[in-house]
Amino acid sequence: MRHYPMQEEQFFSDLRGLLRIRSISRTEPITPQAPLGQGVYDALEYMLALGRSFGFRTKNLDGYAGWIEMGDGEQMVGIVAHLDTVPVEEEGWIAPPFDGTILDGKLYGRGTGDDKGPAMLALYAMKAVADSGIRLKKRVRLILGCDEEQGDWQCMRRYRQTEELPECAFTPDSEYPVTYAEKGILHVRIHRRLDDSVPELQLTCRNAYNVVPAYATASFGGKQYEAVGKPAHAMAPEKGINALRNLCYQLQNAGIEHPFLQLVEKMTPDKLDIDFFDEPSGNLTINPSIAKVDGKMAELKCDLRVPVTFTDTQVVKAMAQAVAPLGFSVEEESFQKPLYVPKESPLVQTLQQVYRDCTGREEEPASSGGGTYARAFANTVAFGSAFRGEEECFHQTNEYAVVDSMRQSYQIMANAIAALAGGEAAF
Repeated sequence: MRHYPMQEEQFFSDLRGLLRIRSISRTEPITPQAPLGQGVYDALEYMLALGRSFGFRTKNLDGYAGWIEMGDGEQMVGIVAHLDTVPVEEEGWIAPPFDGTILDGKLYGRGTGDDKGPAMLALYAMKAVADSGIRLKKRVRLILGCDEEQGDWQCMRRYRQTEELPECAFTPDSEYPVTYAEKGILHVRIHRRLDDSVPELQLTCRNAYNVVPAYATASFGGKQYEAVGKPAHAMAPEKGINALRNLCYQLQNAGIEHPFLQLVEKMTPDKLDIDFFDEPSGNLTINPSIAKVDGKMAELKCDLRVPVTFTDTQVVKAMAQAVAPLGFSVEEESFQKPLYVPKESPLVQTLQQVYRDCTGREEEPASSGGGTYARAFANTVAFGSAFRGEEECFHQTNEYAVVDSMRQSYQIMANAIAALAGGEAAF
């Protein structure tokens, strides 16, 4: 392990500047120059300008994505990160969500862990390796996307249209050590029309697919209902409290009968006959995320994380059979295929060795329900930047990154860059 000096004061100053940009994808104003919204465009330009100030080559890909590159060589190693964030419920934060305040050794703000903080760490790690004088045999490119959280990744599609693909890559959008398998991510819409025989229920749960909903409202018979939950990432819905589920339980307990309430009650893997499991990646999970019910239509959208040996077709078929008796139909809206890179691969083994050398820890590579940019390219895995045992606060109120962990992650990333780009091995 080599120790790389960190320009810590400047790093945190630059990161605060990035955190202050409200980069929620597809929010107004949207223009031809900024097709995903001005906020994410500004965040991308901020990072590209910083990369140029370090002496690196940069390119903006029509406001969808961009890259920052250093070094020479025919082959290229990639680091893939995103600059967009999930929306923010501003109530309940102990520090402003768009500021980067350090309290008790924690840096608070939306994107500190997912994924602005890791993106900035990667850029500074590149600078550290470049400044060290180590001779690299391959180029290193930080690929920056602006549409990761929305799920369909327009940014990565735009990149792949015209840009060079990395020989190997990692994304610092999970936890250490290597995540070698990621479940498939399935988004479905479950719906049915309603007629006068069904009592009128007005229900709304506005939310993102990949977040456990924190708030839902309803009205029935002139009475108002609401439920408050706890947000969490949809890759681990059991860590949140689903406000939509709680609202439907509340309505049922009030004696209200409605097919939508029966539907939500059925939204568990066992009741839907989709309690699938495999050894590489574990159990299927489901997060009822978005809902709208009125006098004419009932609609529910769900985020499912599917074990790597199962298909979207298997899941949708089983769900459709399970909800048909309630009059509902199931439509697949999107599916991100699972990721699986064998533990024995040179990429996984190299990164695992870097992790052991830098930390002295012996954890084995793991699987995840999360969906990262590792799926965007062949021979790519998630690597960092959170550590096992730390509180998981991605997508949550009071998202933060531990300052000491950021320092350690900086050393890991710099050593990983040197290991992947400094040798002759084909990954």
